[in-house]
Amino acid sequence: MENKVPLIKFIDAIEVLSKSKSLRDGEVKQSLKEILKLATEALGCQRANAWVFNEDLTVLESLLSYVKEGNVYNVELPLTRKDLPEYFKGLVKNEIIVSDDAVNEEINEELVEVYLNPNEIKSMIDIPIRSEGNMIGVVCFEQTNKYRKWTDEDMKFAQSLAQLISIALETNKKKKYRLELESLVRQKDVLISEINHRVKNNISVILGLVNLQQLKSNDDFHKGLFNELKDKIFSMSAVQNQLLLSQEVDKINLGDFLSSLLSNLSNSYDKEVIFKIDKEEIFIDLTKGVPLGLIANEIITNSYKYAFVHTNDSPQINVKCFRVGNEIFVCFEDNGPGFNLTSENIGMGLGIVKDLCDQIDGNIDFVNKKGASITLSFQVT
Repeated sequence: MENKVPLIKFIDAIEVLSKSKSLRDGEVKQSLKEILKLATEALGCQRANAWVFNEDLTVLESLLSYVKEGNVYNVELPLTRKDLPEYFKGLVKNEIIVSDDAVNEEINEELVEVYLNPNEIKSMIDIPIRSEGNMIGVVCFEQTNKYRKWTDEDMKFAQSLAQLISIALETNKKKKYRLELESLVRQKDVLISEINHRVKNNISVILGLVNLQQLKSNDDFHKGLFNELKDKIFSMSAVQNQLLLSQEVDKINLGDFLSSLLSNLSNSYDKEVIFKIDKEEIFIDLTKGVPLGLIANEIITNSYKYAFVHTNDSPQINVKCFRVGNEIFVCFEDNGPGFNLTSENIGMGLGIVKDLCDQIDGNIDFVNKKGASITLSFQVT
C-alpha cells in the first residue's frame, strides 16, 4: 500500500494540471507556478526549476524557480556553456540526467561550487523539455539537506510535467503568432481600404476633369462621346465603391455592382427604360470586376443606342446573374429589334465586349429572341 501512495499523488497532480486554464491559454508564468509547486508536493522535494535554451544552445535562461520553504518564486541567473561546458555537453544529449548523489556525479562537477552547494542540493533530476522533437530546455527537481534515490515512477511523473511545460510554451508561441498575424491582417485591411479610398477619389477627380472638358463641347455628338467615356469611368469607380462597402478586401457583390451600373446609365440617357434585375448573392474577385463592369456598360449602352431607336411603348432591359457550381452566368436582354450584325457600329461594340470577355477567361453568346440576348459566363474558384 505504501508503494501506491506516490503514484496516487502523481495521478492526482496530473489531473489537477490537466484542468488548468492558464495551461490551456498558454500563460507560461502562471502555468509554471502551478506545475512547479505541485511537482514539489507530489515528489516530496524542496526545489523545482524550469529553464529554456537560447537559439544556439549556449545559454540556459531561467523561466521560473520555486522553493517550497517560504513558498518563494524567483528567476535564477543564466547558466552559460562558456562557464559550464561539460554540463552543457551532457544536457544537449537530450537525455534524462538522474543524480542521486548530485555533488559527486561527474556531469555536475562544474555546478558544485556555483549552484549545488550554495543551495544545499543533495539529489537532482534533470528532464529535457522538448518541442517538435527538439530539446528547448530542461526542468530540474532538487532534493536538499538529504540524499534520495529517484524511482522509475518519479522519472515518469517528471517527464509528464516536462511535457506540460512544453505544451504551455508551444501554446504561448502559437498565441503570439496568432496575435501577430491578426495584427498584420488588420494592418493590411486598413491599407487596402485606404488604397481603395484613394483610387475612388482619383477616379472622381478624373470624372470632374471629363465634365469640365464636356462643357467645352459645341455639339451633341461630342457631348455624347464624353457621356460614354464617363459611363465607362463610372463602371470602374463602382468596383472601388463596392470594395468599400464589402467586408471582403478583394471581392465585390456582383448583383449590387450591376444594380449601381444600371442606375447610373439610366441617369445618363434621356429615355425611360424599365429595368429588371434578378440577382443572387454572388461575390467575384476584383480582377474580374473591372472587365465585367466595362462589359455590362458596353452591352447596356448598346441597348440604349440601338434597341430603342424605333417605336417602343415600354422599352425594357432585364439583367440576371446566377451561379451554377463554379460557373457564374450574367444575362442581358432587351425588347428591341435584336442585333443587326451588318451594322458597323454594332460590330465594333460587340468586338470590345469579346475582347473584355477574354480578359476574364469567359464565354459569351449572342442571340436574337424578341430582342437582343447576351449571356456571359466565367469560372470562379
